Amino acid sequence: MKTTQLANGFAVEIEGVDLAQPLDETAFDQIKSLWMENRVAVFRNQTLDDDALVAFAERFGPLFVHAQSSLLSSRRKEVMELSNLENAERAVTHELDWHTDQSYTPQPVFGTILHGLVAPKEGGETHFSDLAGAYATLPEELHARIKGATAIYSAEPRPKAREKPLNAEERARIHDCVHPIVRTHPYLMRKAIYLSPLHIRTIGDLPEPDSLSLMAELIEHAVQPAHIYQHKWSVGDVVMWDNTSIMHRRTPFPSHERRHLKRTGFYLPNDLATPI
Repeated sequence: MKTTQLANGFAVEIEGVDLAQPLDETAFDQIKSLWMENRVAVFRNQTLDDDALVAFAERFGPLFVHAQSSLLSSRRKEVMELSNLENAERAVTHELDWHTDQSYTPQPVFGTILHGLVAPKEGGETHFSDLAGAYATLPEELHARIKGATAIYSAEPRPKAREKPLNAEERARIHDCVHPIVRTHPYLMRKAIYLSPLHIRTIGDLPEPDSLSLMAELIEHAVQPAHIYQHKWSVGDVVMWDNTSIMHRRTPFPSHERRHLKRTGFYLPNDLATPI
C-alpha cells in the first residue's frame, strides 16, 4: 500500500488496494486510520458494483440511507445515484454549495463515499474544505465568537438555498436540529468547525442576518487555499471523507457534459453519533 499526500495537511491518495475484493483486517485498519487522520482518502482505478460499494462501506459502520428517496438506486437503497444521464429518475445537473452531509439530522452520517462511473471533461469537480485545519488556524476573535455556540441546522434553511428542493414527503419527515458549531472527533478528539452553509439557519442567539454574516466570515477562513483539496473526477475514482471534519461542494458543469457518481455512507455507533 502506497500513499501520496494531496493537500496541505489533509487528503491522501492510497494505491495498491482493490476495494472490490475483501480486505483483511490489517489492510482495512490501515485504510481506516489513514482516512480518519487525513479526512479525505482517494482511490483510483476501482470497479465496484452496488454490492461491493455497500460491502466496503459497511466495514466502517452502520449503513446510511439518504432521505431524498427519489435519488436512491433501485438495486440497493443504500446507494444514491448522482447522475444527469438519460435514465436518471431525478437528474442532478447543478452545482451544490458548501455543506456537511446530513448535518440537519440528529445523528449525522459519519463518512461519505463517492464512486465515479462517468466523469465530465469540464466542471463537476468536488472541492473539500479541511474544517479541522480551519479550526486550528482560527483568528482569536472568530474563535471567541463561536466558542460554546450551537447552530440550527435545516434541510431547507432559507428560500433558494437548495436548487433541488425536498418534495412534500421528504419535508414532512425531516425536522430542524441543533448541534455545536465546534465539533469534536469521537475517536481522535480533534476539533473542527461544524460548518454547513447549505444547512445552517442561525448560530447561537444571533438573528438570521447576523448569523449569515458570521457564517460568511467562517466560510472565508475555511476556503483559503491552505484548507482546500479540489478533486477532478476520473472514471474509477473512489473518494471518501469524514463529515466530522470536512465540508464539500460540487462545482457547475456544462449541460452537455455527462456525469454519474454513486454515493453511499455510514454512521457512527449510536453512543458516538450525536455531535459534541
